[in-house]
Amino acid sequence: MDLSHNQPVAGNVRGLGAASAVLSWIACIVLFGMMLVTFADVVGRYVFLSPLPAAYEMISLMMPAIIFCAMPITVLREGHVTVDLLDSFMSRGTARIQGVVVNIVSACALGLLAWRLGVKARDDYVYETITDELLLLIWPVGAAMVVLCAIAALAALANAWAYATNPPLHKAS
Repeated sequence: MDLSHNQPVAGNVRGLGAASAVLSWIACIVLFGMMLVTFADVVGRYVFLSPLPAAYEMISLMMPAIIFCAMPITVLREGHVTVDLLDSFMSRGTARIQGVVVNIVSACALGLLAWRLGVKARDDYVYETITDELLLLIWPVGAAMVVLCAIAALAALANAWAYATNPPLHKAS
């Protein structure tokens, strides 16, 4: 049983749908850029014997952008991987409690992650940490990760609220 079909998720909360669309587009554009960088690097390496300079570094900066743009969307839509071995034995009330608890634990974990990323981003800012080849400052990437992780934590709290306040849509089968 997939609980996201038994309970409304917070995706219908005003404003969150538009934010999801923006984050989806950003993730798609960055993914397309990563594909172009990889393609140019491979063609350059094997056809012209000259790989794209700093391709690894560019991809290393694009990867967290994709992950952290997709994380709030995944949390909001409850699209993460779940194991539902015991869900068919749960009552609707127990499933609601489980939804609240799981989303609150997720929000706490995401909040902890945002806090630690914030500490790292602050350190990168203070020490002016830069990348090896492109000499780009690292702290803006870390700061974006903090903001997106905090948004994911808020999405988990919104889902917990939706589980706590909305009646079940139908009985688990």
